[in-house]
Amino acid sequence: MNRREMKLEDLIYQVKVELKKCRYSDRCVAGFVTVWNRLSKYMDQSRKPLFTAKVGMDFLETEYGMTVYGEPTPKNRRHARAVNLLSDYLLHGIVFTRTKKAIRSYHPQFQRLFQGYIDEKRAEGLSEDTLKSHEIYLRRFSDYLNSRGVEKISDMDEVLVLGFTKTFSGYSPSVIHNTLCSLRTFFHYLYQRGFTLRDFAYVVPRDGYRQRTKVPSAYSKEEVEKLLKSIDRGNPKGKRDYAIILIAAKLGLRAQDICNLSFENLKWENNTIELFQEKTQKPIVLPMLEDVGLAIIDYLKYARLECESTNSIFLRLTPPIGKLEAPTLHSIVTQQMRKAGIKIQSGKKTGPQALRHSLASALLEENTPLPIISEVLGHTNIESTSVYLKIDVNQLRRCSLETVTFDWNKGEEVF
Repeated sequence: MNRREMKLEDLIYQVKVELKKCRYSDRCVAGFVTVWNRLSKYMDQSRKPLFTAKVGMDFLETEYGMTVYGEPTPKNRRHARAVNLLSDYLLHGIVFTRTKKAIRSYHPQFQRLFQGYIDEKRAEGLSEDTLKSHEIYLRRFSDYLNSRGVEKISDMDEVLVLGFTKTFSGYSPSVIHNTLCSLRTFFHYLYQRGFTLRDFAYVVPRDGYRQRTKVPSAYSKEEVEKLLKSIDRGNPKGKRDYAIILIAAKLGLRAQDICNLSFENLKWENNTIELFQEKTQKPIVLPMLEDVGLAIIDYLKYARLECESTNSIFLRLTPPIGKLEAPTLHSIVTQQMRKAGIKIQSGKKTGPQALRHSLASALLEENTPLPIISEVLGHTNIESTSVYLKIDVNQLRRCSLETVTFDWNKGEEVF
């Protein structure tokens, strides 16, 4: 399809047809229709005869107060989903399924082949987080191939591969980069196992993401302190969030490692926190700082709910009670930063990773040697730590050059 605008009633009809093919329930479609009816009234009142992706975004902001910077409520996510269905189909001619836990990961004709690839990568030792990412990207590819009527992977051609890469317009540069990398690896697998006669990995375009200069998102000491002081610790959520954010800010642990913390990792007798990092699978020993220890104790005594199914320290507060996941930590930090009134510049990260960057920045300000910072952050290579030199303002000032004054009119008489 690849259109930019279309009559709303025609677009809704075509999306309904696709939803029926994807076996969406009548009840689910009825929920979308409720939002579409409201969208129709909005377009009539705004005198917008044709639907575009921008009209959809304006509608969500005007009618539901949703913006790209805000954290949507579960109800607003359903509203956004209804509008995104229209935008996706308008731009790409496909309905991207977003089921949380599907019985099948891929369309039946690709299930065995795609799952075989994932199983092989699992046997090679890839982490579960990496495998989940691969599965997400391959599900989208499966949806795209199915929407184009492809029955066998051997029928795939260059046009299909490039067509799929054109559907990435709504994603961030990092997601686009990771998707392209996953595709290349998958296409290598298909060719090496004889499923395709050509290695389509060389058709996948390069995005230049690795060559971009990325500056870590760091906040000042004052902003971090403001964040910590603003958290209301008079309730279970506040106690939990304070402990999580304190660990991220003072110890620099990654989000997944905070989620994975269990009682066995807390070595009270040695005043240390000891664990194997999820990302590197390397051990790390961190000091149990006094304020961190007190925050954990406060949470454990007065806020943590009983849960026999997990030994994880940080749990959800609403059913189903269980271990927190990394994306939730990002939401927690972002929410608390907004409550604290911390100004978030466009493009600047706000999750636990930003607090990790802020710790590195604070250590650099104190002239802490790079190898020590590397050890604190659990890096396996000091080159990974050197990226933080980009935010060491004091050292960068020493590298600055004086502005040279040019005498452009030398030899000329100026009147």
